[in-house]
Parts: sequence; C-alpha cells; structure tokens
Amino acid sequence: MRWALFLVWIWSLSLAFPRVGVHEGFTRLVFDLPSPQTAYRIEEGEGLLTLVFPGLSAPRADQVVNSPEVASVQVVPGKGEVRVLVRTRGPVEVKVSRYRDPERLVLDIALKKGETPLKPQAPDPPKAQAPKPPRPVVLLDPGHGGIDPGMVGYVVEKEAVLDVALRLRRLLLREGIEVRLTREKDTHLSPDKRTDLSMRASMADSSRVNLFISIHVNASPTRTARGVEVFYFGRAQDPRVLAQVIRENGGGEVGRRLTEEARSVTERILSDVVAQANQRFSQRLAETLGRHLSQATGSPYRGSFPGDFFVLRYAKVPAVLVEIGFGDHPVEGRNLADPAYREKVAQGLLAGILTFLGNGAFAR
Repeated sequence: MRWALFLVWIWSLSLAFPRVGVHEGFTRLVFDLPSPQTAYRIEEGEGLLTLVFPGLSAPRADQVVNSPEVASVQVVPGKGEVRVLVRTRGPVEVKVSRYRDPERLVLDIALKKGETPLKPQAPDPPKAQAPKPPRPVVLLDPGHGGIDPGMVGYVVEKEAVLDVALRLRRLLLREGIEVRLTREKDTHLSPDKRTDLSMRASMADSSRVNLFISIHVNASPTRTARGVEVFYFGRAQDPRVLAQVIRENGGGEVGRRLTEEARSVTERILSDVVAQANQRFSQRLAETLGRHLSQATGSPYRGSFPGDFFVLRYAKVPAVLVEIGFGDHPVEGRNLADPAYREKVAQGLLAGILTFLGNGAFAR
C-alpha cells in the first residue's frame, strides 16, 4: 500500500498550491515554499482559515475538497502576496508544522472534539469501502537504442539498460505500480539525437506520469572507475560531470550543442518556484535510488549530482538519470553482463522507488 499513500503526496507541479490530502480524522494541506525565509501568517474566522504568503505568486484556483473538515480551498493571488482561503465545516483545530529539504509548510486540520461537520454528507452504507486511488505511474527510459549503442565495453549500454528496465518493470508491476517504457526493444525513437531525446523528455511531461527514471551505463577515460552515480537536472559544476553530460547528450559537437540548449532551461529554474521544488524532489529521488542501488549490488555509491541532461530538462515530476555502473571496468563491466547481477540492479532500483514513494506519502 506504499503507492496508495504516495498518491496523497504526488501533485501536479503547475497547479497544486497547496497539495491536499484527506486522511481519517483530518485534512492535510501542504504548501511547497521557495526558501526557509518565506513568511506567512494565519488568520482564523468563523468557518474560514486565511493564509497569507507575502512575496509569493501562484495561479488562481478554487478546489472543492468536500472532506469532513474542509469544504473547499481557494487560492487568490494579489499584489505582492497570495491569499489561501480554507472554508471549514465547523470549529477546527489546526496543527502547523514546518519542514526543510525541501521547504514546506504543513497544516493538519481536524474538527474540535465533540463537533460535527456542518452540512454533513449523506452517510455511507455500512462498511462501504472508498474507491481505490489510481495507481502511480513510473516512466522508465532505457537509454540509447537502435543506431545508438551508447558506451561499448564489457557490455553494450543499449542492451544492458533495456534488460534492467524490463526486469524492473516486472518487479514494479508486482507492487501494483503502473509502468511505461520509452522503448521496449532495441530501437531508437528517431535517428536524430535531438529529436530522440526530445521524444523521451516529452513522455516525462505527461500529467499521467509520477516519476521518470532514465537508465544508463557509465564509462571513464581511464577504464578504472567503478560505482553508482545518479543525476538530476541542474547546472553541471564539475568538469568531469560536464564531460559525462555531453557524452549522454549525444557526444561530440551534437552533445555540446544539446548541453548548451539544456543549460538555457536551468536559468529558468533559478526564477521558477515550481521548478525549484521539483528539482529538490528530484535530488531526493537521486539520493534514494543511489544508496539503495549501491546496497543491493555492493557497487560503491559515488554520489548524486546536478547535470544539464537534455532528456531531463522539461520534466514536471521527479526525474533522474541513473548510471548503474561502469561498463568498461574489468570487474564491474563483467558484472553488468551477468543476468543475476542485472537482477540485483533491478531490485536495488525497486527498493529505492518504493522508499521514495513511501517517504513522500505523508508530505514530510
């Protein structure tokens, strides 16, 4: 049921301010904030809570909640501030919490003891079960394919990552999670690298996708490096990472051109609160996947890093690129050629995904 809890947390990044979750005995509102310095105030009136966020902007919205505690939530943008009007169904108690990494304000709204909701809904039939929430959707992107083999060492990247993705799909389906793949066989989406990566990226821009994971095999100039690395979208600072970004973006002049194009998107992140929030969740996903993958395989965890990856540039959901190991390392490369080891890779990615979904479930 981890994924069912996760659906309380997952949101449409462009629309949900706040995110709303209905739980037994209380309704939770989660406000994603740009920084720890973001101020707010709460004004309480009869049947109405008003939250004021000076200095923020958000689109106008009017959401019907219809929980026992909350009737609706209305977002009203104003000059230099955003007001959020929470219409309650009676006298309520409000528990306010603030969390970091990423920054968010959480309100748990419960009816005061002894109170009954105003305008109660018709009672449910005895032992009636609530409808099952939709399943979360994970989009897996086995990198390269077709005319683009990716790195070639002790394994061919396009073959190894497809095998891992198919194994991971089988494991996720067992957990009740819906899975989509950008490719299911040895094929490219387009012979033009920019078009190919754009087609993959567009799938991560769908409102029906909750996580995007692009799977790759690493390589090093010295053929001595080994370990797991995970990347999220952002400006690459380390020259080694930048070289890797260029390679995964197509290599050579094509890779440099697509990297520069992706870098222009990183400038937007600096001024886009929604994009910054998604970047923080992507960083958390990267850390979680990397540690679980390392634990499952015994391969060292080398860290998570920002990178100007073309395939990640427009994702509106947590999105990462996973380098599952170095295919040119004499030990790790041979491991990646072993079906039993690839199953461990898939198990590690599964554990990371389930942990991320479960930990995100209660918006903490």
